[in-house]
Amino acid sequence: MKERPTVVISSHSGHLDVLAAIPQEHRNVMLGQCGQQRFRKGEVIWRQGDATSTVGFLGEGKAISEYRSSRGRIVITGLWSAGDLIGALNLGAYHVHQMTVRCLENSLLHTLPIEQFYALVRTYPEVAETVVKALSVRLHWYNHLTLVLGTLPAFERICGMLLALSEHFAVKTADGLLVDLNLTHATLAAMVGVGRPFLTVTLSRLERSGHLGSTRRRIVIRDPAALQALAFDRPTQRRTEAGATRSVHDDDRGHSSHV
Repeated sequence: MKERPTVVISSHSGHLDVLAAIPQEHRNVMLGQCGQQRFRKGEVIWRQGDATSTVGFLGEGKAISEYRSSRGRIVITGLWSAGDLIGALNLGAYHVHQMTVRCLENSLLHTLPIEQFYALVRTYPEVAETVVKALSVRLHWYNHLTLVLGTLPAFERICGMLLALSEHFAVKTADGLLVDLNLTHATLAAMVGVGRPFLTVTLSRLERSGHLGSTRRRIVIRDPAALQALAFDRPTQRRTEAGATRSVHDDDRGHSSHV
């Protein structure tokens, strides 16, 4: 019996490398049936509301998905990296994209028609098992966003989201965990459900307190354990930090031209 590959599952980041989890022989068969599309940083892979008949596997790069409500509010629904299955919602009764997916860097997408995908999973049970696990991991991500982070005050949500992102997207450096994502403050704010000015003030506060740093326009978590405590473990300390952040935010509101 062939040894199954070991796959690291990062539930809080919603990531499971589907391609790496499929045995090499079956992976080659699957990719051989796929089309390929290359996208540049900033390009849209597909738009919310567009008709669809395919699913995709991200072979290279990173992407972000967002949902726009009828009132124009944008909610960030996921971050995607190499190996992720994109478009799983299309496998059901919906044949219209529910979200817009945009590249954060140059990316390669392997595409497969939905009917061909179903034929593939019927032929190779390992593919079906891996996809089910990937969907479970993604559901865990949504659960973390809505039930865990969603029940926290704004300051704690920001700390918790940074920790969640660091689980999969962080690179260890001498200064700490560098979150290797080029995200604007507006995007981060949409992920957490706060205004951009509040997010900017909070990040500045955390940087001054030594919890965070920055390099090449990316966030560095200098002390993950302390950030964890601020997010989940120490109510008194959280209130102190959050109160200080709100105080700074209130001061900055009087100088809105600098925000």
